[in-house]
Amino acid sequence: MVPDYPRLIVEEVAVLERLERSQRHGLAGDRVRFLRLLKSGQAANVSRAAPLVGYAVRTVQEWWRVYREQGLSKLVEVHRSGGQPEQMTPEAWAGLEAEMRAGRIRRMGDAQLYLARQWRMDYGLDALYKLCKRRKVKWKTGRLRHCAADAEAQESFKKGAPLSLADADGATGLCRR
Repeated sequence: MVPDYPRLIVEEVAVLERLERSQRHGLAGDRVRFLRLLKSGQAANVSRAAPLVGYAVRTVQEWWRVYREQGLSKLVEVHRSGGQPEQMTPEAWAGLEAEMRAGRIRRMGDAQLYLARQWRMDYGLDALYKLCKRRKVKWKTGRLRHCAADAEAQESFKKGAPLSLADADGATGLCRR
């Protein structure tokens, strides 16, 4: 016997549409869309709704079970995966930021060494990269200057000083080593 989904889903289609729009990006929105498709009759059953929301049949069957047993509020509750808690303390992060701003840390390896020596935190490069990405750290810096570069000559060149080979008395301006 096929369940009568429009009768079993107590929320109105308009309410589900509003909730779906408010939960637009993410798993909760997909779950609400699943219910809306069943309620409106756009999907005849759970198996037909699965490809419409882009999930496996088993997954949407679980969603239907949760909705039936615990309701909409429990269905839209999204839990984050377990994983280990972050080891980074606010003090360690502040110290790392200060070192980066001072220019003493330029690469991930430098940050990894700093955290290991200063704070006894063992971060792998991948974990450190993800941490920096979560905290929106940009690893871009200005261009390096050659130690023998002449800043004055570079500035005059930028200002549009006339440059011709006649001014250089036949010299090409290239250094030979």
